[in-house]
Amino acid sequence: MQCSKPLRGFTLVELLAVVLVLSVLAAIAVPLYVNTRKTSAARACQANLASIASAETAYATRFGAYCGGTTADTSWAAAYTAATAAGNAPTGGLIGAPEGLASAPACPLDATSAYTVQAVSGGACTISCPSRASHATDTGAAVTKWIVQLAAPGADRSNGY
Repeated sequence: MQCSKPLRGFTLVELLAVVLVLSVLAAIAVPLYVNTRKTSAARACQANLASIASAETAYATRFGAYCGGTTADTSWAAAYTAATAAGNAPTGGLIGAPEGLASAPACPLDATSAYTVQAVSGGACTISCPSRASHATDTGAAVTKWIVQLAAPGADRSNGY
C-alpha cells in the first residue's frame, strides 16, 4: 500500500476566521475614513470662506464697497468661469485683481456650486456655502459656521466683533 501525500490548504474554519477578522477591521476603518473625509471637507470649506472674505475685505478697502450684489448669487464667480473658458485672463471683481483670488473656490462637497456673496443692508456683506446644511449635519456644528458676515467698510470694529 502506498502512502499518500498530506493534504495542503486551509480548512473552512481557518478561512472563516480570516474573513471574520477582516470584517471587524473594515467595520472599524470605514466609518473612521468617512468621518475624516467629512471633517476635512468642512475645514476646506471654512478655509475657502476665509479666502473669499479676505478678498472681499481687500476689495472693499480698495473700492469702498463689497463686490457682492444685492441678491444672494454666484455672479462674482461667473467672470472667472467665462474668462478662463474662453482662454482669457479673468478681470474685475474678486478674481484677477491684485487683492483677488487666483480662482473661484468651490465647496468640496459640491464642486459644481459656487459660494454665494450678497451685499446686505448698511453696506455689510454675507458669504455662504451652498452645502452649509450638509456640513452642519456632518460635523454637528451650527449652520451659521458656514456663513461669514462682514461689517460695512469703514464700520467701527473696536468692539472686537
